[in-house]
Amino acid sequence: MSITRQVAEQVVATLNNIRETQEYADKAIERTLKMENHWRKAERGAYVNTVYQLLSLSRKLEFALGSASTANVWHMLGTMLVLQGEMQPDWEELQGLDMDAVQTRLATAPQAVTLSYPDWLHDIASAELGAQWPTIASAMNERPTTYIRVNRLKTTPTELQQLLRTEGVESWAVTSAPDTLRVADSSQLFKTKAFHQGWFEMQDLGSQQIAPLLDVKPGLRVVDGCCGAGGKSLHLAALMANKGYVLAMDIHEHKLATLKKRAKRAGVHMIETRQITSSKTVKRLKDKFDRVLLDVPCTGTGVFKRNPDAKWQLEASNLAALTQLQGEILQRYSQMCKAGGYVVYATCSILPSENQQQIAAFLAANSQFSLEQELVLLPGINTEGDGFYAAKLKRND
Repeated sequence: MSITRQVAEQVVATLNNIRETQEYADKAIERTLKMENHWRKAERGAYVNTVYQLLSLSRKLEFALGSASTANVWHMLGTMLVLQGEMQPDWEELQGLDMDAVQTRLATAPQAVTLSYPDWLHDIASAELGAQWPTIASAMNERPTTYIRVNRLKTTPTELQQLLRTEGVESWAVTSAPDTLRVADSSQLFKTKAFHQGWFEMQDLGSQQIAPLLDVKPGLRVVDGCCGAGGKSLHLAALMANKGYVLAMDIHEHKLATLKKRAKRAGVHMIETRQITSSKTVKRLKDKFDRVLLDVPCTGTGVFKRNPDAKWQLEASNLAALTQLQGEILQRYSQMCKAGGYVVYATCSILPSENQQQIAAFLAANSQFSLEQELVLLPGINTEGDGFYAAKLKRND
């Protein structure tokens, strides 16, 4: 990772600002990139990657520096560069950085520190994932690959690649996912004609594997019960060839408004949005749908690659509250499924307590449902993308 002095100054400024204000990293980064719009692609990439890596590895770096330097972002940056095999830059801010002492401290660091995760999360993940956890944890400290989903309602992968290339964006087909392209540099994606014409949506490789589990066909009635900004709703519409009905529901009106804009751009006209204002909103839809997608609120432990600051904001109490909410949503929202239909429960979590254990508890209490298929995507183990889980359930009565 090559980083110039000018870029390093902005990295340090961004990290200090995030620490002081608790602002989300993506917002702070976006503001800097707008301010430094003269930067070349390499400078933009170095800035973004370095900020995210410093956030992800912050516990390890602070431990390595010791209490005297724990708040020195310059020393954190210098330490990370050396540990990653870069020559230490000759910057005055790095004077006094003792790499021998750093290596000595790291030699005695607990595993939670070397992996750079909070103790409570490390303990839970170790207990639930066993020997796989260190590999997963290390993979989630890396920067994510950018994937986009080709909108088959408007174009083909080959046509999209050609149009993106004319605008300076290189992409590659993903053999295992025919509607997916991998993009090297995403900084210009949302400025392209292809984006404004609705030819693609940015969506992780793992996320793109959720909607196909519903086995939808044109003409079916489908509900996306926790749709958020609607990425999977749009995917369902494309898989249904824009024929049938998709009801996209969420408690947040602003997310539904975003979905409406995305659907218009994508040329999708069979999605209805509806805000969930009370339990009656769901009760009125009992036995109304052939397919039910429940992408439930979760800890987001599978997407730490793109949200590294989230692991420092997450607390053990969040996990307890979320697992209770997940169970309630699965129990109540699954009733929207007709007999013979399918429910897909999904999270962007790697923790079995939010995934396999939720499904086991649900099936024990609901004999009319059976498990048809499971999808378990673990970074560093079986996917280069984010961590996801999904269970396909059939209602048999």
